[in-house]
Amino acid sequence: MKQTFGDILNRLRLEARIGLRELARLIDKSAGYLSDVENNHVPPPSEEVILTIAAALNVDKDQLLIAAQKMDPELTHYVAHEPQAADFLRRAKDKGYKSRDWEKLSQLADLANLGKEEGKPEKE
Repeated sequence: MKQTFGDILNRLRLEARIGLRELARLIDKSAGYLSDVENNHVPPPSEEVILTIAAALNVDKDQLLIAAQKMDPELTHYVAHEPQAADFLRRAKDKGYKSRDWEKLSQLADLANLGKEEGKPEKE
């Protein structure tokens, strides 16, 4: 059975040995709200709250964002400011790219040395 965002959050919080009230204090939310999230009585919080939770628990933000089916705000910003990235994602969606396709594209990008080169300044 697939774990929900609340299940994953509860497990990560317990692994971090942080109590519900303590995490609620750290993220500036009520313990009741956090309990509702962990027990799947309310939907996952906003992206910003998820990032705050990840930092408070010292866990990878992507794990929580994926569980919540939400996008990292940094990626949203990037796509919003790179129209060709948005066009490419639309094309991938229209063509029905699957996991294997993304793996191949990632390998091709590495082979073609696309993006920033380590140690060299970024060109505009």
